[in-house]
Amino acid sequence: MKFEKLTVPSQKDLFIRKIQDMILSGELKIGEKIPPERELAEKMGVSRTIVNTGIAVLENQGFLSIIPRQGVFVNDYKRNAGADTLNAIMRIKGDVISDSDIKSVLEIRWALEKLAIRNSINIITEEEIRELRDIVEELGQSESPQEAAEKAFEFYIKMAEIGENQFLEIIIANFRLPCIAMWVRFCRIYGIHILFEHTLTSWELLKKGDYKEALEWVEKLTKEAIDGKYTLYEKDLKSI
Repeated sequence: MKFEKLTVPSQKDLFIRKIQDMILSGELKIGEKIPPERELAEKMGVSRTIVNTGIAVLENQGFLSIIPRQGVFVNDYKRNAGADTLNAIMRIKGDVISDSDIKSVLEIRWALEKLAIRNSINIITEEEIRELRDIVEELGQSESPQEAAEKAFEFYIKMAEIGENQFLEIIIANFRLPCIAMWVRFCRIYGIHILFEHTLTSWELLKKGDYKEALEWVEKLTKEAIDGKYTLYEKDLKSI
């Protein structure tokens, strides 16, 4: 069993997290102007330096928008989201993701995985097949859901890399946190061995080179996770 060193969040991290929470909960509404830095510092008990640097981070994450001579406003983070926005939201949620989050991640992963399979299945080499097999074996030997989830993602992004579509690889990399959160949840419910078996089947179909069968397999897994045998929804976990 592995134990990690505990760390205490800094005041800047706490400030950023508080503003993120207020925006995501709707307490701070899109388009709303937030108080000046001096007022925020006084109300939240931190220095103006922390407020200033925290606002800069929140702007980069897409949560706030700084308009010169007008002030700082809550940004439409969904419409103007970037990779930093997605990663920030997932760090806030951890692996506690809602039903709608799960469905969204599964649908996006399904679309991206289909493209990754299409690009890679006809050009994959014997060496790459062996590399993917090594990842699958490491997944099966994982000692924790987190480790297994990271190996599943490594398999997924390696497949995209083999397909030689650089932009697809970058897009998939930006979905690392939600994908891993979903697989961690899967392993905690159904076990690492089931994730291993599913990934092994995907590898076998890649090796076989059957594009149609591989797509059918991905679609089957997605449907089972959305509303079937391997559902990840909270409403279905109460009886487990």
